[in-house]
Amino acid sequence: RCDLRLIRREIQAATLQGRIVPTELDRFDTTDSKVGPSMYTVVDQYIKPLTADAGCMSWALLRHPRGLPCGFFITHCWAEGAFEFIDKVLASWPFGKRAAWCCIVANPQNLDISDLISVPRSSPFALALQSATHVMVVPTRRASIYSRIWCV
Repeated sequence: RCDLRLIRREIQAATLQGRIVPTELDRFDTTDSKVGPSMYTVVDQYIKPLTADAGCMSWALLRHPRGLPCGFFITHCWAEGAFEFIDKVLASWPFGKRAAWCCIVANPQNLDISDLISVPRSSPFALALQSATHVMVVPTRRASIYSRIWCV
C-alpha cells in the first residue's frame, strides 16, 4: 500500500511539474486529481525513464531489490487514469495482504515483453497468478476491462 501511495504522489508531482503531459491519445486534465493520466502515459513518461536510469529493471524491483511475495494479482486495462486505478486498489485492498502484483510496476517496461511471455505458462503473469491467493479486477470509466484479452 505504501508503494501505491508513493507512486500516486510521484505521478501527481510529475504531472504538476510538466514531466507527465497530455498526449494525442490521452488528453487528461493536468489539474484533475481524481482520474489522472492513463497508465499508458504513466509508463511512457514516468516509469520507463525512471527505470531506464536504474538499469531497465521494473519499478517494483527498483523499490524492493529482493522482491516481495505476491499476495494478490491485479488485472486492469491500462486505459484507466492512474489516480482512479490507485484509489480503487487501495479502497479494495484484501485484508491481511502485504503486497500485490501488477504488470505496470512488476514487469520491466523498457524490455521487450514478448520474450517474457513467449511461453505463457512460465510468463511473469502466470507465475504471479500461481502464487496469488486473490485476483483483483479493477474497472475503469474509460474502457471495459473485458475488452482486453489479457484481462479476461
